[in-house]
Amino acid sequence: MMLHLVGIFASVNLAAQVRYNLNPSPVFGGKGHIYFNGTIDSVYASSGNIANGNENLEQRVIDVVNNAKKSIDLAAFELNSLNIVVALCKARVRGVRVRIIFDDESAPNNNKDLWKVVRSLLQNKYKIPMLSDAGWPAIKSKKNFYKGRSAFMHNKFLVADYLSADSTDDMVITGSYNFTITGMVSMQNVIAVQSRALASAYTVEFETMWGGADENPDTSKAAFHQYKKKSSNAKTLVGSNSRVGVYFAPMSKDKNRPNLLEIVADLISKEADHDIKICAFSFSTGVEIDEAIREKFELKNLDLKAVFDKTGRTSHGLYSAMTLDSISRKPWSKKADAYLAHEDRQLHHKYILIDAENPDTDDIPIVITGSFNFSKNANEVNDDNFLVIYDREAGNQFLQEFYARFTAAKKHAQDKRRAFEIESDIEDPD
Repeated sequence: MMLHLVGIFASVNLAAQVRYNLNPSPVFGGKGHIYFNGTIDSVYASSGNIANGNENLEQRVIDVVNNAKKSIDLAAFELNSLNIVVALCKARVRGVRVRIIFDDESAPNNNKDLWKVVRSLLQNKYKIPMLSDAGWPAIKSKKNFYKGRSAFMHNKFLVADYLSADSTDDMVITGSYNFTITGMVSMQNVIAVQSRALASAYTVEFETMWGGADENPDTSKAAFHQYKKKSSNAKTLVGSNSRVGVYFAPMSKDKNRPNLLEIVADLISKEADHDIKICAFSFSTGVEIDEAIREKFELKNLDLKAVFDKTGRTSHGLYSAMTLDSISRKPWSKKADAYLAHEDRQLHHKYILIDAENPDTDDIPIVITGSFNFSKNANEVNDDNFLVIYDREAGNQFLQEFYARFTAAKKHAQDKRRAFEIESDIEDPD
């Protein structure tokens, strides 16, 4: 039985939870789907490729959990969706191996009363093995600081049925969506893809943090944050024509795990020919990606558009630099087309699109997206992941989502400017 928590959202616009499409548009040659819980702008859709907007992301996760036959591994920065928790418990009852890793601060403390219910169900009643990045008991290498910054297990991924012998039933879910009640109404994306190779890469990363391949964690071997040694990064074909790479953060102390900001910056420098789109909750200046994008924009005159969460106007934020804001520590020399989001709640996406708008016949649009914020913390401190997707349909679907967010943000900024100008005229008439 599904649990209804409508009262919690009394002041929130739930328009994003109105649809469950029985025939969603696929990507990766039919091997996967991309879901957005906000609106999309189908004006930008390629033929037969309308993006899956206004989706119930919670239900899409539950569908994968309900279909699992052998195993579920869940790495969750936060976990307080009771509907997802109930589905996990039901999976446990029908004999599915369920393992859960969560952040030791956010998952228990973001909503303490709800977490008590979640933990009671998972740990006490259904005996589902769980591990936080602090460890239960404490992991001996738990030093969640790097250069004075605290570290988070910031992943949001789920792997289903990697334990199965059937190589065609492995499912991976990743994206920006935290497995929470509030995550349903912030602007988010979920990517669900059937791929044995991706499931393998995510399982290696999960078991690095878990401390092994057994049902129960081994806290003597579990490693998080900069203490992880082995790189789980992988590239693979998904479907017949889609290439997908998966990358895991952070760098390790000994640098055996790579600098992901450099990887993305190099990708932008080499691949961006005519346009770049950014839709991001957090994006810092003074990082390698900032320099690569600025060079493309200022020297190559690429079309650049960006929308950031409304908290993005900070002295170290890319929004302030791109708009030549006086508070910026590192303003660009040329103003870019960037706006702060106008949404009911957070804009929680973390994606960059390369050559997604009107791609040439030789271009394959690139989508960079996941749980990875574009910042030093994500690169050097947090457990995180992102995909690099080469796929025409995926690029076009993200483009439709982008323009829905960008157009709303631009219109809001223009309306505010007009209102200010009218007010100024009234206060100081000619």
